[in-house]
Amino acid sequence: MTILRMYYTPEGANRPTRYREAWWEEDTGEFILHHGKVGEPGTTTVENVASHSEAEALLASFAEQNTHDDYVDINDLDQESCRVLIQYKGLAPTRVERTNAEKFAMEYTALLAWRGLGIVEAWDVASAKASFAFDVLTVHFHKAQKYAHEALRKTDFRADRMKIERN
Repeated sequence: MTILRMYYTPEGANRPTRYREAWWEEDTGEFILHHGKVGEPGTTTVENVASHSEAEALLASFAEQNTHDDYVDINDLDQESCRVLIQYKGLAPTRVERTNAEKFAMEYTALLAWRGLGIVEAWDVASAKASFAFDVLTVHFHKAQKYAHEALRKTDFRADRMKIERN
């Protein structure tokens, strides 16, 4: 699945304010267009597309229209890298803590993605810090930070166990 992510940065702004993304779900035949203001849930439109070639044509048209509208590909933007650390209680995480870390990763990934904020690139156990480490790439650090706290509330981790570091 190819996802095209495009962002608009107004003249004089430090970071993008709007996003558009599109992809084709081959198994369901759905072409999905998602767009909105960075940091807020966007609007989603779904269209049924019969073939791979039709989906590719729609993606090409989407990219062309966005370029015309001064949107740029996410890979051409300066993004901020940060790390969310959630400390576990002992020297090694328990099974419950691992389950909570998985729940945090899924919730945080969804909160970032459906708001055009970025992605959780990877997560793992950071044994040296007795923490779970979530590596994040975002177009807006402060908004991504806000949603990390929201995702944490969906778990059993205590808020004082989380720390967010800029890389």
